[in-house]
Amino acid sequence: MSLTNKFGLVAGTTALAIAGTAFGGVESDNDALAQIAELKQELAELKQQNGQDWLTEQRSSEIRGIVQDVLADADTRTSLQSSGAMAGYNNGFFLASPDGNFSLKVGGQIQIRWVMNSAKDQNTAWGFENRRTKLDFQGNVFSKDWTYRVRSNFSNDILGVNALEFAYVEKAMDNGMSIRVGQFQAPWLREVLVDSSMQLGAERSIMAQLFSQGYSQGIQWGMESDSFRVNAGLFDGIGGTSDLSFEGYNSRNSNWEFTPTNYAFAARADFKLSGDWSQFDDFSSFKGEEGGMMAGVAVVYQRSNGNNFIPPAGNKVFGITGDFTWDFGGASLFASGVWTQNKPATGDSTSPWGVTVQGGYFVTEDAELFGRYEYVNYNVDQPGGNDVNKYNGITIGANYFFAKGVKFTVDWSWNLKSLDAGSFPSAVALNGSGFRGDINGNDNQWALRAQLQLLF
Repeated sequence: MSLTNKFGLVAGTTALAIAGTAFGGVESDNDALAQIAELKQELAELKQQNGQDWLTEQRSSEIRGIVQDVLADADTRTSLQSSGAMAGYNNGFFLASPDGNFSLKVGGQIQIRWVMNSAKDQNTAWGFENRRTKLDFQGNVFSKDWTYRVRSNFSNDILGVNALEFAYVEKAMDNGMSIRVGQFQAPWLREVLVDSSMQLGAERSIMAQLFSQGYSQGIQWGMESDSFRVNAGLFDGIGGTSDLSFEGYNSRNSNWEFTPTNYAFAARADFKLSGDWSQFDDFSSFKGEEGGMMAGVAVVYQRSNGNNFIPPAGNKVFGITGDFTWDFGGASLFASGVWTQNKPATGDSTSPWGVTVQGGYFVTEDAELFGRYEYVNYNVDQPGGNDVNKYNGITIGANYFFAKGVKFTVDWSWNLKSLDAGSFPSAVALNGSGFRGDINGNDNQWALRAQLQLLF
């Protein structure tokens, strides 16, 4: 019988006893009180008995099993966390330990491009190209102070080989300082330091292609504060500098005995006048973003040791560049100038130089119009006094952002001067531009490019 039923029976009996007392008179008062006391005692015993029966051995075993299951599940979750099970996507797929001391971020870039070119005395040509296909691995190990990056480009470069680009280790120190060792871009042209995925046009300017630092191996010291940052390093070649373009490609991922540079030095300082450092990682200024302003200056110096490469031993190159970036929150402006002096071991010195001015404007949240003007003077004498190896051109185009990592670009470039493909620096500068070398001193060559870019 349940406690409830027993309680009801006792209550009923008590009620009858009270009723009987009422009808039986005073004589029965003592008997009724005795019965009530006996019933109360029985009710207390029933309550105590039911409470003791509640926690039976079987139920105790069930409770212990539930507790053990909960503890085992907690141990499993803790084990998964300590093994680095944190994963997700944040501008790239990542894996990380809960404490942040170990992480791996995987990203990539795909650029599929269609190009049409028109040049006098040459057939109009067009076609598709896989301009860039890259895989990028970066993160930190043992602590957040030790970082690394490895990136390879699986599309062919100017020499027709797949290229290892970044391969470095960096240690962050106190007071915003850091040391980087490995292969990366020397601190020289800002347009090259801005990644190819973050340009306004489908390609960097021809000026940046000609004077590009490419990828070099070396060691770099850096320091960053809220208002300025400085980077300086020693490298095995500042690739792409003036007439030393070929040297830059050989210094990338090369053994020390095959490096044609005796020594190379580069240093750059950036001064942030307003805004945030991260907004200067690209050349687009989206609507609603904070405005910002930054100025930069850099120098390079290197000396060749020849080593059966071009240029011969003893060539010296000095260069200086300056640039200015202004973001308006929906519009952007960038201007850059560079001057170099090449002193060969024998023969006359040359002083190639160039300027670039470009800007963009978002007409909607996702559509950006842009334009660029650049002038490059290779300052290389040609037989017969022909005014070649110069670029004086404009580029106009538009970007449409389907998503943050999906961008379609179309642009059209027109060169008012004549480009001579006979000189090697010119060939490097034209890489990816859509231009060909002019023949017979012709000018007014143009190129149309349409490109879809995916970042993941």
